[in-house]
Amino acid sequence: ETLFNEYKKASVQSGKQLEVGTIGSSALPIASVEVTRVTLNALAEQPNVVAVLPNQKIQLIQPKAVNYSKLMSQEQKSGLTWGLKELDIPKLWETTTGQNINVAVLDTGVYGDHPVLKGRVKDFIIIDPLGRRITAKPVFDSGQHGTHVCGTIAGGRTPEGISIGVAPESNLYVAGVLVGDATLKTLMEGISWAVEKGADIINMSLGFSYYEPLFTQVFEILIDQYSVLPVVAIGNENYGNSSSPGNAYNALSVGAVEKTGRKTDVTFFSSGASLVFPGQETNNLVTKPDIVAPGSQVYSCIPPEKRPDITYEYTYMDGTSMATPHVAGIAALLMAAKPDAPVKDIIEVLKETARHPDGKEKRPDNRWGHGIVQPLEALKALAS
Repeated sequence: ETLFNEYKKASVQSGKQLEVGTIGSSALPIASVEVTRVTLNALAEQPNVVAVLPNQKIQLIQPKAVNYSKLMSQEQKSGLTWGLKELDIPKLWETTTGQNINVAVLDTGVYGDHPVLKGRVKDFIIIDPLGRRITAKPVFDSGQHGTHVCGTIAGGRTPEGISIGVAPESNLYVAGVLVGDATLKTLMEGISWAVEKGADIINMSLGFSYYEPLFTQVFEILIDQYSVLPVVAIGNENYGNSSSPGNAYNALSVGAVEKTGRKTDVTFFSSGASLVFPGQETNNLVTKPDIVAPGSQVYSCIPPEKRPDITYEYTYMDGTSMATPHVAGIAALLMAAKPDAPVKDIIEVLKETARHPDGKEKRPDNRWGHGIVQPLEALKALAS
C-alpha cells in the first residue's frame, strides 16, 4: 500500500494519474503498474521494488502434429506410450501414482470432458489478455495443446488400452493463459491463481525469446516460500537458443529426446544454450536445459476433431512442450511417494540421477543438460 501511494504521488507530479493494481489476491508480491519514461525511474527507486519487468507477449511453444502408424501398433501392443515405457513409469506405479498432488497447467486450456481425463480436472479458469480471471463452463481448450499436455501428466487409458499419463491419480488445475494476445501479466495472473489453488507443481510450455534474469525472483518465491516446483519447456528453436522463463537458472527446464530405432537422442528442434554473465560472482553461467525427456512422437488426448469419416480424440505431437509434462508427472510421482521431500531435493535428484550418454563428467551441457531423466533412480535417491 505504501508503495502504491508513493508511486501515485509521483505519477500525479508527472501530470497523469497512472493505473496501479495487484496481481491476483496478492499471493505473489507482484503488481501491475502503468509507467511513463518519467515515472519508471520513480518506480525503480522505491526501496521495496526488487524487479521491474516489461509486459511483453507470451507465446505457446508450438508443437507439430504428426502421424505414426507403426508406432501406434507398438504402443497398442505394450499398452504404453513409448515415453512411459522408456522411463519405466509402470515400475513407479507399484509405489506411487501421484495421489493428492496438484499439478497446475498454464496453457491453452483443457477439454475437460475428454474420457481419458474424467475426474482429473479439479478447477479451471481463463485469464484474458487484460489479466482478468474468467470462469467458464464447460471446461474448454482454445486449441489442442493444453489437452495434450494434461493427458501426458494425468491421463488414463485410451479405448485401445494405451496408458498415456505419467501420474494418473494426480489432480489437474488448468489456467487458460494462452487465449488471445497473452502477455507477462497474463502469465503472472495464472501463476498467482495456481499458488492460491495449492499447486505443488506448475507446468509451463510457453515463454518469450530473450533471457529475462529477473524472472528468477518469481521462481525463488515459488520454490522457497510456497514449495512449488516450476517445470518449464526450454523451447523448440534448435541448438543455440533458449526461451524464458525456462532459461532462468532456478527453473527446472526440459529439453526433448526422440527414439530412432534402438537409439535415444536429443531432437533436432530441442533448444539449448549456455548463457554467460561476466562480472557476476554467482550464477554467472547458466546451462540449459537441465534435463531431457521424451518429446517426439508423443501420443496423448486432444479435443474431439470431427472429420468426414471419423472423429479424432488422440494424436501424436512433437515438442519440448511434450517433454515437459513427462517431467511434471514424474515430479508428481516423487512428491506423492515422498511427501516430506523439499522441492529443492526433488530438483536435485532429478538432475543428479539423469543419464548422460557421455557420462557424469560431461554434464551439464546445452543439449542433454544433465541427461535423460531416470525416475526410478530419482526415487531411490530420495529414499536414501
